[in-house]
Amino acid sequence: MPRWFREKAREASTPTGTRPTAALLGLSSEVRSVTPEVHPEWSERPTLLRRLDGARGLRLILLSAPAGSGKSALVTQWLAADQDRPAAWVTAERGLNAGDALWDALARAASTALPGMDDLRKHHRGPPLPRLITGLAALEQPVALVLDDLHTLGDPDCLRSLEFFIDHLPPTTQLVLITRTEPALPLPQYRMAGDLLELRMADLAWTREEAATMVHRLSGMLLHDADLDRLLDATEGWTIALRLAALSLRISDDPVEFVAEFSGTHRLIADYLHEEVLESVAPELRRFLRRISVLDRFTAPLCDAVAGTANAVTLLQVVERANLFLVPLDDHRRWYRLHHMFAQALRADLADAEPDAVAQSHLRASDWYAGHGLILEATEHARESGALGHLTRLFEANWMEYVSTGRLDLVQSWMDSTAGGRGDGDPVAAVCAAWLAALSGDRSATRHWVRIATTLQHEGPLPDGSPSLRFAVNLLRALFGYDGVPAMVESGWIACELEDDPTSRWYAPSRAGLAYGMYLMGDDKGALAFAAEAAQSGASWPPFRIMSLSVLALALCGLGRAAEAGEPARAAYGLSEAHGYSESPHAALPVAALSTVLAREGRPADARSLLEHALALRGAVVGLSGWPTLNLLTALADTCLDAGDRGAASAYLVQARHLLATEQDSGEHLRTKLAHVHARLTHLLPADPAKGTVLTDILTVREQAVLRLLLENLSVREIGLQLFVSPNTVKTHTRSIYRKLGVTSRAEAVQLVRHLRLL
Repeated sequence: MPRWFREKAREASTPTGTRPTAALLGLSSEVRSVTPEVHPEWSERPTLLRRLDGARGLRLILLSAPAGSGKSALVTQWLAADQDRPAAWVTAERGLNAGDALWDALARAASTALPGMDDLRKHHRGPPLPRLITGLAALEQPVALVLDDLHTLGDPDCLRSLEFFIDHLPPTTQLVLITRTEPALPLPQYRMAGDLLELRMADLAWTREEAATMVHRLSGMLLHDADLDRLLDATEGWTIALRLAALSLRISDDPVEFVAEFSGTHRLIADYLHEEVLESVAPELRRFLRRISVLDRFTAPLCDAVAGTANAVTLLQVVERANLFLVPLDDHRRWYRLHHMFAQALRADLADAEPDAVAQSHLRASDWYAGHGLILEATEHARESGALGHLTRLFEANWMEYVSTGRLDLVQSWMDSTAGGRGDGDPVAAVCAAWLAALSGDRSATRHWVRIATTLQHEGPLPDGSPSLRFAVNLLRALFGYDGVPAMVESGWIACELEDDPTSRWYAPSRAGLAYGMYLMGDDKGALAFAAEAAQSGASWPPFRIMSLSVLALALCGLGRAAEAGEPARAAYGLSEAHGYSESPHAALPVAALSTVLAREGRPADARSLLEHALALRGAVVGLSGWPTLNLLTALADTCLDAGDRGAASAYLVQARHLLATEQDSGEHLRTKLAHVHARLTHLLPADPAKGTVLTDILTVREQAVLRLLLENLSVREIGLQLFVSPNTVKTHTRSIYRKLGVTSRAEAVQLVRHLRLL
């Protein structure tokens, strides 16, 4: 240990003298029968002190946490702040396990520290335990007894006598137990009786404000917020780690760099953990901890797979009882993790003691995760193992897992790191590259990779489980529709024919793609049928379930069954939020579905807010498939018209018409939808269909005659001859017609009139 550290440790030690590591907490490792003094460098912990104050009426307080958690220092501060209540303190050692040694020590401490107990030996005869209880019962003033380092008392008879003592504590006496391990006492019984306050590792973690005060007091530095947060994340509020960091900052040339690199492998932390924790751990348990340290989280079967054991359940129970920095992740004792610094120290230990076991442990973890369908975790461990072939096989079989969870960076990383990532002869790589390009809005790259995929020769299913390369290409075309809506439907049919197994994960995507194409073509009945098939499949990835539910809702609305559309629309949007897609440009379909339902429910303002947010997200990525964007724009124009905002409706309609003009073949239905919105905007639709069109209201008789001849594709001169007027007069009427219809060309006027059958 460096000389400067020994010096600082001596500065922080109590007058009795301690080992350096214990001194940093102001604690002594020797037997002590007097209450320790508060060290001037200790920082107060007001929240915990208030919790202890609130528990003064309880019979028992238990502080059970790993070494270096600041347990004894906290109790010392608490007792020192309450001068009206005397306290006796005994720090245990292994010698107190024998016979009546513990009760002799407690009786001596009580007779010394508690007023009225000084004649305990003189006037009370017999065994020390009943004598102590009798003496305490005679006290009228509240007192506290502290038994520190309870973990050194392992003798069953000694612990049974402690249980007896707790059960017969006089009402004026409170017992405070401080231990590194879980005591063999009936704690559930004490909890049920409401007689117990427990402070454990999570309770003793330092808060941000407390840590800032401690670091400033010990180092003289005020860390920037980001550095303080980084230090708290690294230490998880562990007392000794924060103190060691603060003392080290006193001599650090670069505090920012020190904080960034401070971890469980820092020599001070590693030395402390080895000296105070790991040296006392049995070899079998230490080997187990080293091997599972490669895991960010774990459960017993995973630990058995990684560590090569068959008793992980028992070993984890031992680790938990021993307070070996085990952090539960649920309330059922199924999933755990190790404290970050403890895990880091153990991983360094593993690399030194069993260097070959590092890669082996990661590979075993990868296999276990893959076998349980946790592909992201499996891939990370395969990457850590350095086994490129294993990693490649995982990616080839499971790349859609990453795409569906938005981890395009991982897919791109695989593409960049593997020989087949160029896609020149690898069908999976070509398909992956096409998906990456399509989702990022790179249309030319999407077409490039699709062309490459169509030229490759591959027989049978792909490693990802899809039935064929032809299926993969057609699914891409059906879902993204860069070749137009009719081509989407055609490719969707092909994909559905190639994958007819309802148990396949690719069954729902193919039907969701076909359903969406049918919806865009105006075939709501067909869309409803295929969307329902896709939605009923439980084997697919979340994005395709969201897509199928969205199309299901939109098709129901198109069929006039809006009341039925609410459930699938809300389910789609809920799934989108649950999987983190709601802030993605690919959330357009569930938003369109829910906003359509909201508008039908008389909530246009809510619908508009959703639609505008989704449109902004989609607009941030240039080149994405235009059809979902067109859905948003059309719905927005309709919603704004419902709310009476004609200016906004007109602006969204202009965007929609521009988008429609830039896409490949949109099909007749989408052009009709836009014409319908345009007609609403320009009052062309009749209020009462039985009364005929409103053209007779806004166009003169002569203008109607000119419009009919415009539909016949006659020239201006030919129209003039038909109506016996000059070409200039025809042009004047034509300009008036365009203005009244809200169009700018003959083609737009013809399209509008024909789509809406206005004549």
